[in-house]
Amino acid sequence: MALAVILPKLDEAMRTGRIIKWMKKEGDWVEKGEVLFELETEKVTFEVEAEESGILSSVRAKAGDVVPVGATIAFILQPGEKAPEVPEPVGRAKGEVLQPIPKEVEVKASPLARKIAKEHNIDLSLVKGTGPGGRIIREDVLQAVEEGKVVTTPPVPEKPELAEEEIVPLSSMREIIASRMTESFQVPHFYQTVEVDTTELGKAREQLIPLIENKTGIRLSITDLLIKMVAKALEDNPSMNCTYVDGAVKLFKRIDIGLVTAVEGGLVVPVIHQANKKSLVEITQARAELVQKARDRKLSMEEMRGSTFTISNMGMFGIDQFSAILQPPEAAILALGRIADKAVVRDSEIVIRPMMVLTLSIDHRVLDGVIGANFLQSLRNHIENPGDLLL
Repeated sequence: MALAVILPKLDEAMRTGRIIKWMKKEGDWVEKGEVLFELETEKVTFEVEAEESGILSSVRAKAGDVVPVGATIAFILQPGEKAPEVPEPVGRAKGEVLQPIPKEVEVKASPLARKIAKEHNIDLSLVKGTGPGGRIIREDVLQAVEEGKVVTTPPVPEKPELAEEEIVPLSSMREIIASRMTESFQVPHFYQTVEVDTTELGKAREQLIPLIENKTGIRLSITDLLIKMVAKALEDNPSMNCTYVDGAVKLFKRIDIGLVTAVEGGLVVPVIHQANKKSLVEITQARAELVQKARDRKLSMEEMRGSTFTISNMGMFGIDQFSAILQPPEAAILALGRIADKAVVRDSEIVIRPMMVLTLSIDHRVLDGVIGANFLQSLRNHIENPGDLLL
């Protein structure tokens, strides 16, 4: 029986993916488990394997194409079989009804796509976009030029550009990040900020560094300690660990913490699963392994999937304070600033203490100020009084 090769969904928020390279060509025999093609999302480059053995047939997406999740891009056939006569077309997600773009509606297109369209007098309102959110990208315009099926419009005189200006097209990762963040920012955010004294946290880290390093060979980081404490604060305040779903609140029974990680060309969010059930040794090992895999672009689907709460730490870049944008479908994200010595009042005296600013971004559809405040108070208590939590 003919098996459709479907563009997989690598995480809950993924909408499209770019085909980087086919490892097999049409007509080749493929074995179950062999790599069929490389797929790029905003998070990772992933090798997609064949689910069955057979002959690769009716390849519908070429290298460079941006394809919706769930679209059929090829078939795997048994000898003598024929592919279905009407395969699901590339550029159409399952069940989607395509409509022509009205000319009066502003056309969404990348800067490079607009430039090429001007050079060839292409009417962009007649070009179907395959980028994130239906955005027209370079490949869409080039295909329209090649097919010669698009009505052209008279050229519009261009304004002279300054010699020192240059338009640089977005990378695939950055295009998808831009689309995702625009979508995320439509969610009604609000923010809460607290400043915490990290004196005791620093002492605990100094005591634990040699113990953790002897067991793992990895140097304990402040981030490792805070992952442990955030997980505990979420246990203390389970209503924080949720998401908005179709007019209701879904409460997660698991605590899976995403960690925003900078990589070449953008950001990825590997996930430490069951963080509340892991020891500090296990968290340190998991964090180090995931960050390295992220930088090597070798994260698996499981290592990027299922986060219920995210931490973004920019303290190592010297940032004092910032507000992070929610990572759909999560309802909250915590932004960590740097630890810096500040003058504070203790027992009616001015003293110098290492202080850190925490900023919580919250989805106001499902969470209110009191819930966020209780979470931050709990987290601050754990940071300022580590006690037995870290053992």
